[in-house]
Amino acid sequence: MLRLLSVRVLAATLVGLAAGAGGGFALAGSISAPAQKAAALNRLASVATTDSNTSPAPAPTASPQPIPAQMLGTDAPVPIAPSIVEVRNGWLVSDDKTLVAVYAGAAGNDASVGRVVVVRQNLVAGRQTAKTIDAGSTGALVITAAPLGRAVESSAQRGRLRLRTADGRFLTLDLGTNTVSRDAHGTPLP
Repeated sequence: MLRLLSVRVLAATLVGLAAGAGGGFALAGSISAPAQKAAALNRLASVATTDSNTSPAPAPTASPQPIPAQMLGTDAPVPIAPSIVEVRNGWLVSDDKTLVAVYAGAAGNDASVGRVVVVRQNLVAGRQTAKTIDAGSTGALVITAAPLGRAVESSAQRGRLRLRTADGRFLTLDLGTNTVSRDAHGTPLP
């Protein structure tokens, strides 16, 4: 009888602890949080349920199209961080297999250093490279002349662009060699 009573007391104690813990959990669930934290928690919960799809996205159905060689203004989106280059302007061309974009300006960490970034994409293979080329203490660079139009969609990708320095000197960017030169003789800058 004493043993049966001990088992009942133990069982009642465990039930009481469980109920108390459950009540504590229920109480914890009803504690209010500041509005910003509650909103962040709700966003976190919604992200966890909506971004949990692990199946691959379908491949795009449209094939790449040629892009005539064109200058890019200051309103064009730049895929290079401002800490790398503070862009003044750019240039873009694609023959539907490869794309070349050039962004001219100044180094993001030193406005006295002229810098261009040449972005090349192999649209067929899905690869991209970005080459940073410094022109030295020239100040920000601006593209002033470049091949333009549909007739140069392939040839312009290895062509030459003319750059102007902050003090009005002219440089040449050779896309075939990824070099900047200071005169018509092709002397590379240090």
